[in-house]
Amino acid sequence: MQLKLYVFASIIFSFSFSNAEDLKTVLRDAYNFFPDIKKSQSDLKNARKDLQISKTDFLPSIEFSASQGRNISKSFPDTSDYNYTGINPTTFDIDLTQPLSYTKTINLKQARNSLKISDLKDKSVAQNVLFRASKAYYTVLKDYFLLDVSKKNEDNLVKKLEATEKRFEFRDITKTDVFQARARLAEATSKRIEAENNLDVSISDFETVVGRKPDINWFEPSETKVTSSNPKDWSKFGDLPKVPSTLEQSVDIGLKNNPDYMQTLIQYENAKFDIKKSNLNFTPEFSVSGSVGKALDSSRSVERKDTYSVTAEVTVPIFNKGHNILNLEKSKNSAIASMKSMETKKLDLIFQIQSAWKKIESTKSSITSLQVSVESNLMAVEGVSKEAGVGTRTTLEILDAEKEVTQSESNLVNAQFQLIISSFELLKLCGLLNFAYLEI
Repeated sequence: MQLKLYVFASIIFSFSFSNAEDLKTVLRDAYNFFPDIKKSQSDLKNARKDLQISKTDFLPSIEFSASQGRNISKSFPDTSDYNYTGINPTTFDIDLTQPLSYTKTINLKQARNSLKISDLKDKSVAQNVLFRASKAYYTVLKDYFLLDVSKKNEDNLVKKLEATEKRFEFRDITKTDVFQARARLAEATSKRIEAENNLDVSISDFETVVGRKPDINWFEPSETKVTSSNPKDWSKFGDLPKVPSTLEQSVDIGLKNNPDYMQTLIQYENAKFDIKKSNLNFTPEFSVSGSVGKALDSSRSVERKDTYSVTAEVTVPIFNKGHNILNLEKSKNSAIASMKSMETKKLDLIFQIQSAWKKIESTKSSITSLQVSVESNLMAVEGVSKEAGVGTRTTLEILDAEKEVTQSESNLVNAQFQLIISSFELLKLCGLLNFAYLEI
């Protein structure tokens, strides 16, 4: 097995997002495809309409009415025909009513908050879609690399078995060595089949999120096929997205930008507005109304009557079956529940950010160790192979050393994948996972 020692040591991580063109396309396609995006945008439009409706509540209501009648009379006993006295009367009325209520002001504030909540929900949905799409993208990459590692190991063991069988023919080794080589090949074949299945699953998940199969050339047979032993191919993972520089900064940004947490703040504010509205049920309500009317009576040489009126009305609540008191208590309880939900969400968010941050830091350390492990295992394979050539090492020892290389390669692939996904997860928790921040 010809492996180069410099391969995995060449992996370099940087905090930029400049060469992820393929990922940019994937994220755009997922955003345009995923149904949740369209639903959240529709909800946002409805919230804007609700705000407009709340604003119109401050306008007066104007009503126009008109009526026209005809008087018909007949004498009894029947001495004449029906007597038509003409059109009587014809009336025109215009009524204007203007309620004077602070409740409408509160409703307007709540409608504005509801619009903010809808906007935050839209951002949250977008973040979730972008995270799922990026995870699906990198999972395909990871599983492809792992399949490549498995295939490379299987191909090597096929050659190893052929060489072992030839050596057995010349009585250079025992039948046990052949059985050991066959067992390792069977195990490698099983791992390769498992890797193929995993890749199929990740491709299906990609299609579910993005709406299409991966449009990539990694699966096309060519001389430049992606392999885990080519350092240039590792750049396909892309650079790490830019994350906050410290844990403290991450928490601070998250508490100011996380859309799910920000929703709880606004919901608590709306709950306090509900208390104010409940208290208003105990205060008088005022309204002003005016009307203009005209009446015509054609039976009297078109007699005209004009009417004008202005009315001020005050309504004082006295007793409403106890509903006002119960509604106030209900509003207070809802506000308390909303506050507790906000506090719980805050603690949960801080914990998640801390976990994501620690996972990033620990994975970086693991990658450094795994790079050393791969290099060391590669050197060990070369050493064991040389020693086996002079009879101081067995075939099983060679197979064990090569197995360690394969395992360390796989571990390194998984670690790099975990680092990238944890970075995107941290961005999502901080409320930064959007096209503007990613410069897409």
